[in-house]
Amino acid sequence: MKGTDLATTATTAHSDLKYDGLSILLHWLTALLVIALWALGQSLSFFPKGAPRLTALSVHMALGLLVGVVILVRIGWRSSAGRRLPAADEGLLNLVAKGAHYGLYLLLVLTVGFGIARAWVHGLHVFDWFTFHRPAFATPGVIHTVSETHSDLADLLVILAGLHAAAALMHHYVMRDSVLRRMLPRRRAE
Repeated sequence: MKGTDLATTATTAHSDLKYDGLSILLHWLTALLVIALWALGQSLSFFPKGAPRLTALSVHMALGLLVGVVILVRIGWRSSAGRRLPAADEGLLNLVAKGAHYGLYLLLVLTVGFGIARAWVHGLHVFDWFTFHRPAFATPGVIHTVSETHSDLADLLVILAGLHAAAALMHHYVMRDSVLRRMLPRRRAE
């Protein structure tokens, strides 16, 4: 067999491997929520002050809490029943991929955590569902630090997620392997 035939055979052997449906759903739901949250967070100042801005902020916080729930479900599913696939790469690329995945999870948890802390130190309310009662220690300095940290973490999350997406596209279009297809939603049988 020629070298290219071996590569084709190896790629074909792993091409039928896909993550389970729940893992795929949670992955894409997380991606959509992060994009929506970041875009909404960046555009909050464009909403008129008063009810429109407070409503947009409430939507942002509600979606942020939803991301928190999705992340907890993802971590629980991944650590218990989620489908494990062989590593797509070996050596340094595998370490970079693992680092990126752990980094994404860490940034998601920290961003949601600081988002909750931001709502708390500001004393914000989410629609008419509940109110975060502002603590006594919420000085302007604390509020500024928590708000900036949340914003910086969100920016880092979007940057790392963009690099993650670029790596998946590189696998698909340059390396021509099945890494991206493993996480694409399943097509319905015709």
